[in-house]
Amino acid sequence: MAQREIVNRTKSQANTVWLFDFLQKYWLLVVGIIVCYPLFKKWYAKFTQDAEEKALEDAEKDLKIAVSNPMTKEIELNKITPRKEVHNIAESLAVWLGTNKQTKDAPWYTWITEPFSNFENEKETINELLKVKQASTVPLVIGCYYVITRRDLKADLKKYLSTSDLKKAPLFN
Repeated sequence: MAQREIVNRTKSQANTVWLFDFLQKYWLLVVGIIVCYPLFKKWYAKFTQDAEEKALEDAEKDLKIAVSNPMTKEIELNKITPRKEVHNIAESLAVWLGTNKQTKDAPWYTWITEPFSNFENEKETINELLKVKQASTVPLVIGCYYVITRRDLKADLKKYLSTSDLKKAPLFN
């Protein structure tokens, strides 16, 4: 039987070398975990997603494709309401809030390539909100805004406007 040579290490060497010994012995397992974990996680999430979430995700993809073309965007907006003034209000709100470029699926570098998406114009936004006179028009504007930006209008108003500005447009409070 071959004898193993006993290597005496100092305490500082023993504290640092154990990691290298472990990696030398189990490197394949470590690489396998690093590579396979994201794949297994994605696979598991795909198969555990229920039908309702899948339908919602498919509808979101369809809407994203439809809004990329001006003609299909108009068709999607007309499904909500045929009134052009509501379409114009929603489009203007998206521009004045800067969310026409900062959509849900915008790349991370949009704040660099579209600098005006970083700033909102409170005065013009309030003017657009005040164009809505009837409470029955509010859900239509919210729906059109969602089609254009795939974002929630009320959440964006709370995020980008101060409370004093929001009080000027009571229908959207």
